[in-house]
Amino acid sequence: MADKESKGLLGCFLSLGVQEKLIMLMVVGLIVAAGFLGYFYGQLKAIRGGSGTLGAANVPSGNAAGQEAVPGVPEQPTSVSDDVWKELLVGAAAEKGVDDARVVMVEFTDYQCPFCARHVSETDPKIQADYVDTGKVRYLIRDLPLPFHANAHVAAQAARCAGDQGKYWEMHDSLFENQVAWSEGDAETLFSGYAGELGMNVGTFDSCLSSGKYKSVVEDDVALAGKAGASGTPTFAINGELLVGAQPISAFKAVLDRAL
Repeated sequence: MADKESKGLLGCFLSLGVQEKLIMLMVVGLIVAAGFLGYFYGQLKAIRGGSGTLGAANVPSGNAAGQEAVPGVPEQPTSVSDDVWKELLVGAAAEKGVDDARVVMVEFTDYQCPFCARHVSETDPKIQADYVDTGKVRYLIRDLPLPFHANAHVAAQAARCAGDQGKYWEMHDSLFENQVAWSEGDAETLFSGYAGELGMNVGTFDSCLSSGKYKSVVEDDVALAGKAGASGTPTFAINGELLVGAQPISAFKAVLDRAL
């Protein structure tokens, strides 16, 4: 039966004129193309976690827009345990604010992460002015160099080496301001140049960096980030509550004001 129908359709097609054949072929082509488009759109939605819009970063489902994350890591929790929170408060790379501030905010950052750079340039100045400088918030920073950022780990070490000479925050700012340059170039040579520009003893800085003095310390931070459930950068823990991504200042105000 199917064979007869096929022959019948073929006979009808052959009986058509040239123009009609072309029109029929075009219609069939459009139908096939539409099918392929529908398939690829479905695949794209699946990759995006079912969302109809693309987020601000290439992150897996469950991570917030404005954050770079390690693919395949489960969805982030909303808070850290009391034991992990206590660990987060000890041995940070650097900190700002008064010791007895009512609220403590811990940031996990990656110096090669563009969303971290965006947070530093757009949102962090407002947080510092409104909350840290006014004594409301104590701010701590920790390292989470992501594995697909080739120079992020050594950049974290460079900031800590600068901290040995009281220049952590100056190097922090310099690394983010020059992120594109050292991400694509000879990172350690450029870091040495930044140290000189910031008035450091370059020999001491270079020796610190080349020795790997802070390599294991940065790796300890990466391990601690895993315990806290931080799978990408930037991630913030505010009195134990997690806030993920380079969020607008309004998102930080909502969490900080609630904690205050």
